[in-house]
Amino acid sequence: MRHYTLALIVAGALVAAGPALPGGAALAAGIAAQGQSAPPAAPAPQPATPGTQPAAGSSLTLDQAIQQALAQNPQITADQQALAAAQQGVTVAHTGLLPTLSVSGSGNYGTTSSTTITPTGVAQVLPSVEGTGSVSVIGSVPLYDGGKTQAEVASAEAAVAIAQATLTLTQQSIALQTATAFFNVLNAERQTDVRQAQLKLAQDQLAQTQAQVKAGVAAQSDVIQQQSQVAQAQVNVLAAQAQIATSKASLQALLGAEVSAPVEVSAPTTPPTSVGVTSDAVLQRALSNRPEIAQARAQVQSAQAGLTLAQVSAGPQLSLGISTAYTPLSTNPNLTNGVGYALNGSVSLPLYDAGKGKAEVQQAQATLQSNQASLAAAQLSVRQDAYTAYLNAVQAAANVTATQVAATAADQALRVAQGQYRAGVGTIVNVTTAEANAAQAEVNAVSAVYSYETALATLLHSQGLPIQSSALSRGGTS
Repeated sequence: MRHYTLALIVAGALVAAGPALPGGAALAAGIAAQGQSAPPAAPAPQPATPGTQPAAGSSLTLDQAIQQALAQNPQITADQQALAAAQQGVTVAHTGLLPTLSVSGSGNYGTTSSTTITPTGVAQVLPSVEGTGSVSVIGSVPLYDGGKTQAEVASAEAAVAIAQATLTLTQQSIALQTATAFFNVLNAERQTDVRQAQLKLAQDQLAQTQAQVKAGVAAQSDVIQQQSQVAQAQVNVLAAQAQIATSKASLQALLGAEVSAPVEVSAPTTPPTSVGVTSDAVLQRALSNRPEIAQARAQVQSAQAGLTLAQVSAGPQLSLGISTAYTPLSTNPNLTNGVGYALNGSVSLPLYDAGKGKAEVQQAQATLQSNQASLAAAQLSVRQDAYTAYLNAVQAAANVTATQVAATAADQALRVAQGQYRAGVGTIVNVTTAEANAAQAEVNAVSAVYSYETALATLLHSQGLPIQSSALSRGGTS
C-alpha cells in the first residue's frame, strides 16, 4: 500500500500544479487510476508551434539565432555608438596641425567732435558722425606644436582600438550565450522525447505485470511497485516539458523577442566526435584573436600617448605656424584688397610649477607600467581559458561515445531483466532497478551530445572565432 499511497500523493500534487504545467491534470488523473484500471496512454507530445523567427512555419537555425541576438542586443548598440564617438575623436585630434580658414569682420559707427579756434579767437566745437568697417579672410597653417598633436592622435587612435575591442568582446559574449541557450532548448526537447519513451516503456511493463498477476504468476505488490515507476516517469515528463518552456524563454530574451512568444529551433549538423584542432593551434589563435588582449594592448598604447603628453606639457612649449589675411573690403581705402603674411612662433619655458609637471610625468609612467602588467595578465588568462576550453571539448567528445556505450549496455540489461521476469526467474525489483539505470543512461547520453556542442561553441569563443554551424561541424575550427 505504501507505493499506491505514493502514487495518490503524486497525483494530488499534479492536480494542484495542473494549471501551471501543461498536461498536469491529465497525468494526475492517470496516476490516480493506476491501481484500479489499465494504464493510461502516454501524454501526447506538445504540438509544434511555428516560430516567429525568421518566418512563420520555419525553424530558427543556430546561425540565424546568433545574428538576431547580435542585431537586437542593446549593449551592442551602445558599444557601436561608443566606437563611432571614438572615431570622431581621431578626426578632432588630427585638426591640431591642419590648416584653418576663417572670415573676420569688424565695424564701428559713432560720433566724434573736435574743437577749433576761429580767427576771432572763439572756440568752436565741430561734431561729426562716421562709420568704419572691414572684412578679412584669414588662413593659418600650424607647422609644429612640440609633438602635442601627434600624442593626441595616438591617444585618440588607442581609444578607437579600445572601443573596437569592447564591441568585439560584447559580440562574442552574446554569441556564446545565444549558442548555449540554443543548445539548451534542443537538449530540453530531446530529453522530453526520452522521458516520454521511458513513460511508454514503464506503462508497457505495468500492463505486463498486471497480466502476470491475473495469471497468478506474480504478486500484487509487483503491480504497486511498477505503478510507482509509472508515476515517477510521468513526473519526469512534466519536468522535461517545463524545461522546454524555460529554455525557450531564455533564448527569446537573448534574441530581443517576447519571452512568451513561440519559437522552434533546428538542430545543426552533428559534429564529429573528435575535436578538429590541436591545443597549440588553439593557444596561438587565442593570443592573436581574443578581444581581451587587443583591449589590453590598446590600453598600453593609450598610456604611452598619455606619457608623451605629460612630458610635452612639463617641458618647454614651442609652436610655429604661418598665416595670411586678405581684406577685400574696408572703409579705409588703404586697406581695401590688402594682403598680409606672417610667421608666428612662441616659446614658453616653465620655471616653477610646484612639482606639477614632474608628478604628472611620474603618474603617466606608473599608468603605463600598470597597463603593461595588465596586458601580460590578460595573455596568461586567455591562454588558460583557451586551454581549459580545449580540454573540456576533448572530454565532452569522449563523453559522447562513453555515454552512448553505457546507454546501450543499460538497455540490454533492462531487456535481460524483463525477460527474466517474464520467465518467472527474476523479480520486479530487478526490473525497476534496470528501468531506472536505463533511463538515467539515456538521459546522460542525450545531455552529452549537447554538452559537447556547447563545449565546441565555447572552444570557438576561446579562440576569438565566430560561432557558426559550419565551424561546429568541423569540430570547433574555422
